[in-house]
Amino acid sequence: MIKEFIGTGKTIEEATLAAKAGLNAPITADVKIEIVAMPKKKVLGLFGGSDAQVKASFEDNRKERKTANYKAPRKPNDKRVPLYNKSFEEQEKEKQKAKKAKPVQEQKPKKAHQEYKLDSSINIDLDYVKSYLKTILDGFKIDDAKIEAAIKNDAVEIDIETESIGIIIGHRGETLDAIQYLISLAIKRNTDTYVRVIVNVGNYRDKREKTLRALAEKNANYVLKTGRRYGFEPMNPYERRIIHTAVQEIEGVTSRSVGSGVDRRVLIEPVGGVKDNGGHRRSRAPKAPVAADPNREKRVDRADIPKFGKIEVNKD
Repeated sequence: MIKEFIGTGKTIEEATLAAKAGLNAPITADVKIEIVAMPKKKVLGLFGGSDAQVKASFEDNRKERKTANYKAPRKPNDKRVPLYNKSFEEQEKEKQKAKKAKPVQEQKPKKAHQEYKLDSSINIDLDYVKSYLKTILDGFKIDDAKIEAAIKNDAVEIDIETESIGIIIGHRGETLDAIQYLISLAIKRNTDTYVRVIVNVGNYRDKREKTLRALAEKNANYVLKTGRRYGFEPMNPYERRIIHTAVQEIEGVTSRSVGSGVDRRVLIEPVGGVKDNGGHRRSRAPKAPVAADPNREKRVDRADIPKFGKIEVNKD
């Protein structure tokens, strides 16, 4: 089986390197290089021109599997009647008999969702975690940081004490979340296991949770009072979970997440639907289009009125 890849580049050498890299052939393979297109210069350095194209290929020494038109060999004493020689009713009867003959298997109950728990056998080097975080903070030119790390509540909890709190937190905690994600990747690289990491600075996590819960209660009361929907700004999964948890404790309202990626946000709605201008409940589904009245008189442009208004012509 021959494998090939076409690479492009401004010169033949660049295109050749791109083709070999894309082919990813073994070191012992005999790679053949073929020039597909020569590079062309632009006219006056502005118009036209094209890159060079080079094709790299090698023999894989593997046979292609032929799956089309494959028929299983029939045993010599097989006297089965082909299915297409039977009528539709006979086929249905045989299917019903086969279903009755099979024993009914009991469905196993689905397992409940297991909460995340840290495996005690995993050896996490907390000194490495603190040195890794110290390297990140050095990039921010933060020299007065005091780092404490411990394993609590099935997670690696890290606490940072510094005067440069705003730099580490960033805009709405985005920088802090990024640092937390990098540390989790570093631990996974060393332990080959996902470990939940919580990074806190200046007690930001607790303060943010209290703020979000207060916002959820305030806007849930607004939804109950007005019967309208309220949408929050985009949040990360951790903050959306706090909003959902707070709304579940309030009767008469519900919450859901909409959007995707970084634009995903939480909506709070009254139970039973949103009220329209008349005070009636309105469901989420859009209303069906109203059919036009067939007896309605159609508008016809009058011939005596110009379409573009009165046009005056200067006779002088």
